Amino acid sequence: MISNRRRFRRHWLRVHSTLALSAGLLFVLIGITGSLNVIGDALDHGLNPELTVSTHSGAERSPDELMAAVKTAHPRRFGAWRLELPQSPGEPAIAWFDKPIETSGEAYAPLMVAIDPYTGRILANRFWGHTFASWIYKLHSQLLLDGFGRALAGLIGLALLASLVSGLRLWLPGKHRLRQSLTLKPKARFKRRVFDLHRVVGIYGAPILLTAALTGLHLAYPSVLETLFGASDFGHHEAAKAEEIISAAPASGAPLNLAQAILIARGLFPNASLGGITTPRASNGMYRIDFRRPGEHHALTAVWVDPYSGQIRQVRNSANFGPAQRRINALRLLHNGNLLGLPGQALWFLAGLLPFALYLTGIAHWLHKHGIEVECFVPRLPDKYAGTWRQYFAALRPILATTAVFIMSFARRMVSRVIDMLQKIWLAYLRRNADERRR
Repeated sequence: MISNRRRFRRHWLRVHSTLALSAGLLFVLIGITGSLNVIGDALDHGLNPELTVSTHSGAERSPDELMAAVKTAHPRRFGAWRLELPQSPGEPAIAWFDKPIETSGEAYAPLMVAIDPYTGRILANRFWGHTFASWIYKLHSQLLLDGFGRALAGLIGLALLASLVSGLRLWLPGKHRLRQSLTLKPKARFKRRVFDLHRVVGIYGAPILLTAALTGLHLAYPSVLETLFGASDFGHHEAAKAEEIISAAPASGAPLNLAQAILIARGLFPNASLGGITTPRASNGMYRIDFRRPGEHHALTAVWVDPYSGQIRQVRNSANFGPAQRRINALRLLHNGNLLGLPGQALWFLAGLLPFALYLTGIAHWLHKHGIEVECFVPRLPDKYAGTWRQYFAALRPILATTAVFIMSFARRMVSRVIDMLQKIWLAYLRRNADERRR
């Protein structure tokens, strides 16, 4: 019995170490870029101060005035424009043009025109994927390799999932060693301290990393979960066959302006906030107006308006989404931490750094087991600075210990909230299936 247990443990250890040695650096890359994505908007504004908008006492310009400024600056760009309006003071409006000639050789690199919503002044003309924040997002989601890279990122997520499962299997302690396996051994030697750090960081970070890996799989392979949940064409919040909606009225006379189209669409959703509007691609195209309903993080509700007749041709109401669509939408928000608000974003930012900590401690432990003394490579302070460091560290130790306790307590609460939420979703799913079987 004992020999079989040891044999199985060796198999799990081989799987765990093989994944770490072969794909560990990719785990680190995905994790760090994921952390930067959590603060992507703040990072973009910090690196590009020209995007900062000074709030004015006057009202914002109308969508028609903003689009007029954009088309004046880009008179030779024909086709659809999507205008995204700012959702908070200090943010610019962004006009998107999907197929600029400058980036025609790239799979996806639309033009982003930033506009001051109060003055209509053009603040910046940039291409998605060419700014630092969007480049980081592209590196995280597709490793700069477009469609193939997205599939490869999904495989890396699967490998991370397997590494976490194998690590948890190796961690499983006996009944009398549970407390020891959840804490750091005091006054341990360097080798033992490295191993304890790897184990403790892994076990406390596993719920968040498992959640990030599972939700990331949906973003890499949206059609898989859509098929399983029966919520097709919802992976990226696009309505089914949206491009096929064309105007039934003859293209004669003056079309509706943006304000008129928004007014018609708002009649259906008077309490929703306007997220953006897309202009027709051609003379028989449609206006698409996107709304964010109360309590939503994204504009999931859309109305298609005929620019000549003013007729509403199609509506997508997020209030009518089924349980499967709501779960899929929650997965995206859970992946970037937005589902839990600012605390969730802070927690997810820290979680992105965990693969780096696990990789360093795991490699150090692996080297120790193979007879390579890592301790001799650890840089040490010169003797003349060591005394000063010990003096200040002794004063800072209580503060650092209190901060560490607070962070661990906060992390436990956040993980508990995530687990409770996932449990409620799972129980609701089971109840719904039970009700369907009774019918």
